This record gives sequence, structure tokens and C-alpha cells, in this order.
Amino acid sequence: MDIYNSRRLSGTTTQIMDCTGVYAFLVEGEEKAVLIDTCTGVGDLKGYVEKLTDKPLSVILTHGHCDHAGGAAPFGTVYLNDADLKLVQYHAGMDMKMDYARFCNPEVCGAMSEKDFCPVRTGGYSSLRDGQRFDLGGVTLEAIQVPGHTKGMTCILNIEERTILFGDACNNGLFIWAEEATTIEEYLESLIKLKKHEQRYDTVYMSHGDVTVDKRVLDGSIEVCREVMDGKADGQPFDFMEHHLLMAKKTNEKGERADGGIGNLVYDPKKVFRERT
Repeated sequence: MDIYNSRRLSGTTTQIMDCTGVYAFLVEGEEKAVLIDTCTGVGDLKGYVEKLTDKPLSVILTHGHCDHAGGAAPFGTVYLNDADLKLVQYHAGMDMKMDYARFCNPEVCGAMSEKDFCPVRTGGYSSLRDGQRFDLGGVTLEAIQVPGHTKGMTCILNIEERTILFGDACNNGLFIWAEEATTIEEYLESLIKLKKHEQRYDTVYMSHGDVTVDKRVLDGSIEVCREVMDGKADGQPFDFMEHHLLMAKKTNEKGERADGGIGNLVYDPKKVFRERT
């Protein structure tokens, strides 16, 4: 099995898939290119990307988890929201990304050692700000911070093409319970803010599973957050490693919502509301 493969999604955007099943996205304008996320760090992502484009390249990380930031080391300029700087220091470390790759694809990655991964990044990160724009020449990307999955989680809007990468900001099984996540209450506020941009895009890209999803996933996720806060969620037990969590809406054997809706999340019932002083 190849470590990386790719396919063209549009006139500007190429989806890159690594052997763990996570996606990065190469966006090219007339003058410059941006790689959004860097997968898990298996193999030579930089070499692979250089076969796809010869334009000057910078990197934007949507957040600091190892499956998105693990391959950032070989690249020059890498943008990351400051709220995830502490997270990326340990989550994109060698042990974390090796464990993740072995868990996701034991057949291919089970026998891999440290030499099969790119090193841990030491070059630092440039600040990725909410509302920041990147002019690639006829293509403009805009960062929209959506704290939830992590506090620095950022969506990337392709303004001219009317596409947006939700990534791990909003999907059909979002993890929002770990230390780096916000409360459900704060996440709902982020989704309501993201909703204000809804008329600016037609196509939604994801970082896992189906690469495109109905844009109504945002409305579904907002509804689910409100149900959790109102005590009306299904609360289906969901165990992940040693953590005992809840899935907001019941799912079938395929992992889809049993009620046919879209948008779902896994949460800790102790982390629903922000602390009041």
C-alpha cells in the first residue's frame, strides 16, 4: 500500500490521503500554494507534495492533533492558531503519532519504527489568526476559528471557489471531551458564529471519512449541542480507551444517526457547561 495518494477535487484543490485515513488538502493559486494539514507524519509528505506542485508553498494547520500536525516538520512556514501551541508540542510528538498510525492501520504501520516517520517539528509556528487571509493569486483563503474539538480549531474558507474545510470542527461523530476541547456550551457559541458564514460556501470538505458532506451538518450539530445542554440528548454510552463517554444521538451499526439526521458528537457529561464564578 502506498503511504500517500491523491485526487483532484476542484480546479484549485487536491485531496491527499495518508495510510491512516486522514486527509490533507493542497490548494493552488496562480502564484502560490498552501497545504492545509500534514497528516500523521508517516513517510515523505513533503516529497509527495513537491510532485504535485512547484509553486512556493506554505502550510496551514487546522489544529494541533497528531493526525493533522504530525507531518509538519519538513516544511518552512507553518501556521497554527496560538491556542493550540501547547497541544501540538506533545500531541504531534513521535510517540503520539506512531501510536496513532499503528492504531489506525496496524497492517501497514504496525511494524514501522521512528525512521519511517518524519521528525518532530522544532522550527516553531507562525500565528494563524481568526479572519486571516492568504492570497495565492486568484485564490483567497480565509481562516475562521471555531473552538470546540480543540481551542485553536480553525476552518478554512476558499472564497472564490465557495468551498470550506470543516475538518474536525463539525462532523457526524465529533470528539469534544478531551482536555484540549471546550465545553459544549462554548462549542455551541462557535458553531453559531460559523453559521454566519453559511452563505459564503456551497461545498463542505471533511478531514476523515466522506470528503464532502451536506452543509446541513452544521445545523444538525447546533441542534445536538442544544439537546445536550437541555438534557434531551440520547446519551448513548461510548467507551474510548479508558474513557466512559456519551454519544449525543443514538447510532446504528454503520455509525449513522438512528433518526436519519446528520451531525453528532461524543462528549463528557461533566464538561457541558463552562465554569461559573
